[in-house]
Amino acid sequence: MNKTPFEALDLNLINVFFILYEELNTHKAAERLHISQPAVSRALQKLRDAFNDPIFVKTRHGLTATDKAHYLAQKLPNTWQELTDIINHMEEFELKALTGKINVTLHPALIGLISDQLFLALHQLAPKIELVVSVWSSNTEQELLSGKQDIAVTMVEPDFSKEMTVRTLPKLFAKAYLNKQHPLARHVINEQSFADYPLAVLHVTGWNENTTYVEKYLRNAGLTPKIAYRSPHPDSVLSVVSQTHLIHAAGAQYHGINTDKVCSKIIHINNKPVELNSYFCHHYRHRNKPLFQWLFDTIKVIVKQQHLSERNLSS
Repeated sequence: MNKTPFEALDLNLINVFFILYEELNTHKAAERLHISQPAVSRALQKLRDAFNDPIFVKTRHGLTATDKAHYLAQKLPNTWQELTDIINHMEEFELKALTGKINVTLHPALIGLISDQLFLALHQLAPKIELVVSVWSSNTEQELLSGKQDIAVTMVEPDFSKEMTVRTLPKLFAKAYLNKQHPLARHVINEQSFADYPLAVLHVTGWNENTTYVEKYLRNAGLTPKIAYRSPHPDSVLSVVSQTHLIHAAGAQYHGINTDKVCSKIIHINNKPVELNSYFCHHYRHRNKPLFQWLFDTIKVIVKQQHLSERNLSS
């Protein structure tokens, strides 16, 4: 029995259709969709097969829409929005019905940024869920594999097994914390800064007890950091910084910690602000679960908003 056009249609192609209709150019559509141009061409052929119509015809300047394409562009948006609303409503309903715990492991520099905002967003949609936050450690991968932890977010790209899914989040600016009366408080923090002044570093057992990420990064940049103070407590590190000329380099802006006595500045290496990726990790078995997609989307927004606010302040 022959399939109807709807039965033969991959619904993912609808978004490709909308972008193609707006751009009338496969190259520009590919850039907007973040896929290759051949992939857009294959999607277009599937659209043609599904609707038994050319949909878009090549011209000297790109593509032109057929009558069928104009008809679809007129009729589809409202229907597509209704379908989107139905699916999103179902996911929100499922979130509200969830109970139990979500166990989240966070890089120490990200706990203040993510934990509070993630809880408030989750609590609004799933008030029966308990959010449990822990600090990233050398055991994190095994805890994700065993199910003890659900997701993890880090600023250092993890070397995980193929059983793990690692997705890139927006970048964050690397920051330096200084005494407000520090000689560099009104200057750019760059390579020379780390050559001239000693460092206070966050040193957490089970995470970076051998060599901190700051030390590794500076050494890779050809610098030899002078470490004067190590502590697992951000408050203690910042207290020392506020009373000395030590510099504390951090992967991100601290949140939820008293920084009244210090100032923070974006670090520059080779005359460019240092931006560091962050990564969202979970076991491969969770890849299609709506809750995990919601967690990724929510954390992505939190990190992106922080990056944008810091970029505006630095410009």
